[in-house]
Amino acid sequence: MPTTPPQLDDITLTPPMCAIFRRFLKRKGLKFTTERAMILDAVLGKDGVFEADELLTDMRDAEHRVSKATIYRTLKHLLESKIIKEVLIDSSRAHYQLAFGQQATGHLVCLETNQIIEFPTEELDKLMKKVCKQHGYEPLSHRFVIYGSSPAAQATEEAEED
Repeated sequence: MPTTPPQLDDITLTPPMCAIFRRFLKRKGLKFTTERAMILDAVLGKDGVFEADELLTDMRDAEHRVSKATIYRTLKHLLESKIIKEVLIDSSRAHYQLAFGQQATGHLVCLETNQIIEFPTEELDKLMKKVCKQHGYEPLSHRFVIYGSSPAAQATEEAEED
């Protein structure tokens, strides 16, 4: 059974993000297309860290017709507009996270299962500001990632040893 593609009016977007993205695209001489609107909407619906391929799968599962190239180009525009940020977790894949209006978070990354857990970093933020002030730096950004072995990975390892 054929489905009709969603129109811009059918897509639920957070108005400030939509306006920010529209202005950014206009400054670049680009159009705010239905595909870009769908991708923005999908990104805004994401909790935590995600990958481009995961976003593509989610969109295709929701029967949105969008190409991989369009996903990657739109993610690049969302990065440039500071709506999302790249989270450096490993060197083999790019990970993204909503940045606009979000508190900074740290990440626990299990090297065995690739599980990612976010946690607040208020104490680290205070330390960063203190160290920057001591050395006359103006902080622009920071990342905090802990690599380790999750309880699930440890339990699997112990079970394999038995």
